Amino acid sequence: KMMQEKHMGDTGGHGHMGGEMKEGMHGGHHGEEHGAHGGHHGGSLAGNPGQENDVDRVINVEANDAMRFVHKPFNIKNGETIKFVISNKGAVPHEFAIGTKDEHMEHGKMMMNNPNMHHGPGGNAITVAPGKTETLIWTFEEAWEVEAACNIPGHYQAGMHSPVKFRP
Repeated sequence: KMMQEKHMGDTGGHGHMGGEMKEGMHGGHHGEEHGAHGGHHGGSLAGNPGQENDVDRVINVEANDAMRFVHKPFNIKNGETIKFVISNKGAVPHEFAIGTKDEHMEHGKMMMNNPNMHHGPGGNAITVAPGKTETLIWTFEEAWEVEAACNIPGHYQAGMHSPVKFRP
């Protein structure tokens, strides 16, 4: 519900934007990008976007077409800011998103209705094109069932999600 409210917010949802680019937007697929603009994908029950100067550590993540994230276990402290460096080693786009399992389920439904949705920087999700590397900085708040996941239709269901464990 929280992600749905963020998506619908004051912009009326994702739909097409008439093909025009709004100031500050990055080129998305068919005008369907979301990220820093319009307040989309700001916070989550799992935390909020972080700032480069607050990064406590960096975690490298590989996204691949076996529908897996390859990385060291996500053992995070409450309040810790992590810079994720996500490299797509596959031939298809992948998403890296932070949220609770429930938030991913809601977001996955939206992605099914809009599979070309593209996530820009500044939120809890980033789209990573084949052969590219992107970063996502996140300040974690301990919540129930926090995951990193790819919500491109079929990817989550194929196993492209990783649990975030909180440590003292």
